[in-house]
Amino acid sequence: MTAFETARDVVLAALEALANEDPRIEALWLQGSLAAGGDDPYSDIDAYLAIRDADYDAVWAEREAVLELLGGALAWSNATTPGFIAVHALMRGGVRLDLMFEKASAADAAARPAVKVLLDKTGVAAGLRLDWRPETAAVARIITTTIRMTRQGATWPLRVLGRGQWGTLAKIELDLINFQVAQLMAVSHDPANVYKNPNALAQTLTDVERALLADLTDAALAALAARDLKALKAVHLRIGDALVSAGQAACAALGVAYPIDDAREQAVRDLIESSWPDV
Repeated sequence: MTAFETARDVVLAALEALANEDPRIEALWLQGSLAAGGDDPYSDIDAYLAIRDADYDAVWAEREAVLELLGGALAWSNATTPGFIAVHALMRGGVRLDLMFEKASAADAAARPAVKVLLDKTGVAAGLRLDWRPETAAVARIITTTIRMTRQGATWPLRVLGRGQWGTLAKIELDLINFQVAQLMAVSHDPANVYKNPNALAQTLTDVERALLADLTDAALAALAARDLKALKAVHLRIGDALVSAGQAACAALGVAYPIDDAREQAVRDLIESSWPDV
């Protein structure tokens, strides 16, 4: 067991003890990878507290004290997603904790993909709905918009390269590979992956897909480090081809048309190839 896993188990044990001892907390469960499977030694904790309605505001007001009871946070923040009452915390030992606060009376209102119940004093967790699935049409809108946005920004690498912004260029290239291409690959396996944490996308991919991302990443890093324009041009064109291929596969899996026709995609590629700085 890694030190990270040990620290995570300490937080989980403290969560169960807190929920068991505090009469205001009616149930405690996990969601995310620790509930659905697919977790690894470095997975975060996504924990949910169902709180007695009359005590909800008081428990929420004590959230910093709650984190102290769980071992203490090195840094934490309130969630910023509208309607999502939670804290995001970096706990001692390096554990990432997303702790959600829900009113017990409303816990059965939301559809959820999977839960792992750790404590259920009053039957709240037993009534949770486990029927969440992403709306395919909504995911298709996100993916086709992402493709359009990414491709309309195709000349950004050329512009930042022309300005000598090598650090910005590195960010663009690595994001294209490890977020944009990775997300499109992930969605071709499961539409729900569009909502997955970008840092965990690789876990949803095949060995072949991960190998491609790693190869592109290594090639981009080497070219960027050497400031080798010829090598960087070659890898950037490969990244673009991977984007198109993964985007077409994602759209096919969602049952929608790829939003850019072949002629325009070829024109984008030709524009990048012809406009790349002299090597």
